[in-house]
Amino acid sequence: MDNMVMKSILGLIDKKTKNLSIIDRRSKTGTYAGIVGLILNIILVAIKLTVGLISGSVAIMADAINSLSDAGSSVLTLVGFHVSGKRPDSGHPYGHQRFEDISGLIIAVVMLIVGVQFVFESIGKIISPTDIDLSLISLIFLVVSFVIKLWQAIFYYKLGNKLKSKTLIATGVDARNDLITTGSIIFSSLLFYFLNINIDSYLALVVAVFIVYSSFKLITESINLLMGSRPEKQLLEKVDQQLMSYQTILGYHDLMIHEYGPNRIYAVIDIELDSTLSLDKAHEIVDRIERDFGKKFNINLVAHMDPIDIRSRKATHIMQTIREVINSYETNLKIHDFHVETLKNNDHLIRFDIVVPNDSPLTDDEWLVEINHALRKRLGDVTVQINFDHTDLGVDRSLI
Repeated sequence: MDNMVMKSILGLIDKKTKNLSIIDRRSKTGTYAGIVGLILNIILVAIKLTVGLISGSVAIMADAINSLSDAGSSVLTLVGFHVSGKRPDSGHPYGHQRFEDISGLIIAVVMLIVGVQFVFESIGKIISPTDIDLSLISLIFLVVSFVIKLWQAIFYYKLGNKLKSKTLIATGVDARNDLITTGSIIFSSLLFYFLNINIDSYLALVVAVFIVYSSFKLITESINLLMGSRPEKQLLEKVDQQLMSYQTILGYHDLMIHEYGPNRIYAVIDIELDSTLSLDKAHEIVDRIERDFGKKFNINLVAHMDPIDIRSRKATHIMQTIREVINSYETNLKIHDFHVETLKNNDHLIRFDIVVPNDSPLTDDEWLVEINHALRKRLGDVTVQINFDHTDLGVDRSLI
């Protein structure tokens, strides 16, 4: 029955949003989810508050307050999706989708505050315990609230994973915490009802600590998103597969991806091309790649053309020497953006980038001295310019 109700609601949401754009569909779906959550949380507040006042259970009263904060979170979900669905404007040229991450962070902070309050209330009741007056009717109401919260948690998780929404996933985690809270209350109530054993306050403390832990985890994830976390592995694999499908490019490097929300992804990359190609042909290749990424992945890609001389024997020899020198250090250094220029005095200017891992044993200046010395020893009197790069997404496909 519950599954049929959920399918009906999800089907209705799909029907209402199927003709909308990707961004508008996401915004409307999140709004509908917030409305459903708000209605259910108001019902839960009424049930738990009534049972808590009648029974005198601190755990049930705390759970009622938690459901009240959940109702506030549902309102925040509504606001978050409404704001994130707004079009880009002069002050926010990349859109407003990060507000969804901000609302998820606020929900997590509210969960943390509620969890800390539970901790202090539970400790107070452990020190000064009170009797619980719980009837069979009250237990039935608690079971009903448990079923509602279970339905709500599954609903949020399904929509959250479908939309890849941190706000809905955070709300789903909150619903799961409520589920554990209500389940522990039912367990302690049954113990008291049948065996007259009162562990209400102790269970409330355990649940409160769990809520605090979950909140910290969600807060950390939300902050990482807002600061700019590493792109998902699945996205990087798709980007790599698409780029390597082009027979007209030699390789690529310096891929950087910036996410301003699930549907606002910007990327920049250096595309390695044969230096003998005409400028028009090179532009045609890069322009096609940029358009393909927009159509297939909804990624706004800006590609820089990097010409590579693959026919010069001298350049090939220098490239191979650099590769041997770099590999000799066994420190996972990566090289790209290789260029050789012949100076007026027939000396060579060698320029390339090195990606340095975070656990590098040497500083950039120390690497510069070390590599310069090694290359001069192998190549003679050459001038070397090295740019050190510390941003590596692990999908570098440079020809060198």
